[in-house]
This record gives sequence, C-alpha cells and structure tokens, in this order.
Amino acid sequence: MNSNVCGFGVVLAVVMVALAGQVRAQADGRDWENPDVLGTNKEPAHSTLMPYPNPGAALKGTREASGFHQSLNGKWKFNWSPKPSKRPREFYKPSFDVSAWKEIPVPSNWQLQGYGIPVYCNHPYSFKKDPPRVMGTPPADWPAYNHRNPVGSYRREFTVPAAWKGRQVFIHFDGVSSAFYLWVNGKKVGYSQGSRTPAEFDITPYLKDGANVLAAEVYRYSDGTYLECQDFWRLSGIFRDVYLWSAGKLHVRDFHADATLDDGYSNGVLSVKMDVQNFTGQAEKLSVEVLLLDAAGGEAASIKVGGVDAKPGANNKLTSPRITIANPAMWSAEQPNLYQVLITLKDATGQIVEVVGCKVGFRKVEIKGGQILVNG
Repeated sequence: MNSNVCGFGVVLAVVMVALAGQVRAQADGRDWENPDVLGTNKEPAHSTLMPYPNPGAALKGTREASGFHQSLNGKWKFNWSPKPSKRPREFYKPSFDVSAWKEIPVPSNWQLQGYGIPVYCNHPYSFKKDPPRVMGTPPADWPAYNHRNPVGSYRREFTVPAAWKGRQVFIHFDGVSSAFYLWVNGKKVGYSQGSRTPAEFDITPYLKDGANVLAAEVYRYSDGTYLECQDFWRLSGIFRDVYLWSAGKLHVRDFHADATLDDGYSNGVLSVKMDVQNFTGQAEKLSVEVLLLDAAGGEAASIKVGGVDAKPGANNKLTSPRITIANPAMWSAEQPNLYQVLITLKDATGQIVEVVGCKVGFRKVEIKGGQILVNG
C-alpha cells in the first residue's frame, strides 16, 4: 500500500479521536457519525465457533452439521432510500406493511441489485470529507450529491426451531456495510459498525413462539467508513452470511488452542484456554474434556477438567493442563499437518451440553542469528 495513504490514515485516526468529544454534542444522536459508538448491545468478540450436540457432528466441521444453526440467507423484503430523511422510519414495526416491497438476496451488495451507484476509487472518499460526518455537500457531479447517505431497509420473518426452546438464541451477521440497526418483533436490539468484522446479538429476550419479524436498517456511510478507505469498489448492504445459532445454559463462548513445540523441537505442547458462560442465573458445576485427534481420526491425547464451579454470567476462565504429544506430525508450509481439537462441555450429571472445536498445527517460529526459523 502507498505509504502516503497509510500516513494519511494514521493522521485521520488521531484527528477523529481528538474531535470525538466535541463531535458527540454535534452528532444529533447519529451513532453512525459518532466515533465513540462502535456498537450497542453487541456480543463481545470471540473466536470463530459453532456449538455441536456431539463429537461426531463437530468433526464434520460445517455450520450446517450442527442442529444449533439456522441460515437466514435468502430473499428479504427491501426498500432503498437515497438519504436518511427519505427512509421509512417505522418499517421495523410488525404492523408496517411491506408486502409491496421488492425482494433482495441476502447476502448481496444492493448496488449490484439495481439500487444506487457502485463507486470505484483508491484513497479518496466518495462523499464529502468532513470527519467524522458523512452528510456534507459534495460536488454536484458526485453520486453522493443526490444519494447523500443511502439507507437499505431489510425485513423478513423467521421461526425458531422447537428444539431450541429454553436455550439462548443469537443472530450473527458476517458482514454489513457500513453500519446498521437491528430490531426483532418491533423491539430495538442494537447497532453495529465495522463492516469487515462480524456482529452478533443475543436476541433471546425479543423472541416469541411462531413467526418473528426481523428488521435491519443499513447505512452506506458511517464514521467507520473513514477507516475503511482503500483501493476497492465501494459497495453496501448485507454482503455476507446471516444466521441464527443456539447455545445451552452452559456455553463455551470463547476459547484459544495454543499448539507449539518444546525446546528440543521433538514434542508437541498443547494448552487450551476457555471462557464458559453460565446463563442459569446460579452457580453450576461442570466438567470439560479436551481431545486431540490426528489426521486419521485417532486419539493423540486427551485431558479432563472436572468439578468446576461456573458462576452466573461470563468470564468463567478455564485453562487446561498442558498436554505433551510425542513426535507429532509438525506443521510447515510444505507439509501443513493438522490435528483436530474437540472441547466437550458437560453438566453436573455428566451429560454433554455442547462440543466446539478447531484444527491446530504444531510448529515453533523463532528468530535466531537474524534468521527466521520454523520448527528449529
């Protein structure tokens, strides 16, 4: 990337932070022009994961293999407005009639579906530069002159599987450009920006039996757009997958598997850190089993952590004892050998609550004598 562009981005970020205090009073309640607001009611970031009901399903490694996943991709009702003042303000209410609206595929970019104008540029902005505001008046020959900050209003219905009753239900957006508000059954759930990172919300309190009404209001530009300026097509919309997923009352909400080598580069060393969330409202006993499988599906190592007291809420931090694997098949660019880690969470009775997992490779990267060395 051009160094001048990188330098401009750093300076701009500093300026935005410096102006944040005074801008807050000028933003007129617009989260998408307030650098202090990156999201509202969003779930904290965590590693990519999907709960599975058993190890066999987890080994398949796809979302669809889990009974706790439901895709929301497909046709959504859609309305496009050239500026925020023209948007249908109450479209999120279940009583609002969207039957005459056209449909749009999710995921997609709305410019490629006939709404608005795609813009290609490198480091210049496609709207008036006035950080962190995005609604200034640009030159009259710019698309943003008439399409000041287009808004896409999305609606659809969904039904939660009966088997999820009594469980937590989350909605996950893999990518929305540039910022959006979310409602379920007419109740405001939250807000998110940062289009290249996922946004996740716990929608359990907003659900009802039968059909539920989901609404998302997407803005083309936000103050986050200033930090997403690069050499690419400037497009908008819900452009990555959307899905529901469900967790039990005990849930591994985050984990990190660290696979490395000992000082002699002959044995593998695995440790796993976890954050278990307890939704029951009271302390619960649980146990965890960490299983390591080789490429052929054989057990390479395992360890159990039992009798753990999980307090209500998140931040139940667990770390497994270090596991040593003799002479593992090491990972390198030439021979990318991978092992499968399965983390099985059990309740006080020993019943499986959920299984999560990932693939790991054993390697050690060091700098010695000015050389980068992999695996010694």
